[in-house]
Amino acid sequence: MGTGGLVVFRSVRGDQKSVYAGVYACIYFHCDGYWTSLGVRLGEFLESCVLVNGLGPSNPAGRVCNGFGCLVAQFIAEFKGGPGHLYLFPTERALDMEFVYVVECQEAPPAGPVLSVKTWSSGKPEDEHGAKFMSPSDFRAFCERGGDDEDAAGEESSAPKETRGEPETVKTVDTCEAQAEQG
Repeated sequence: MGTGGLVVFRSVRGDQKSVYAGVYACIYFHCDGYWTSLGVRLGEFLESCVLVNGLGPSNPAGRVCNGFGCLVAQFIAEFKGGPGHLYLFPTERALDMEFVYVVECQEAPPAGPVLSVKTWSSGKPEDEHGAKFMSPSDFRAFCERGGDDEDAAGEESSAPKETRGEPETVKTVDTCEAQAEQG
């Protein structure tokens, strides 16, 4: 049996507090769900994304995502390589899996959207409340270390206990504004 992983993409506006508010997708990975596999790949994917608000003739270099929904669709296209392994689950599914990853896009005008990720690995949905959000780069580094945080008792923790940095403002480009500046 494989080590399952659950990746949840959700958009948050204002002070939405519901676990399921703005959920775009709940994606189940049948195996290799641990931090040093799925976690690292998710972190690398998120770091490569450039969110834009509209497409135009002069899009930035890199993986261009026309909004958060486009980012989610590109994630699925990148990670789904054939039958099996990756499955879409109902968005109201309980967050109970060996490894859980929640990617949030906080709408934060005027600076643009802010992506952050939190993770835990006990299979209990209530562990989300103890997990802290990390920037995509801090999240990737955490996963590359294999989730090496330790609790006060010296035992390995199942979730990051402190934020390793503030969430990053995602690289964004409003192509309508960029075109107006050029024209």
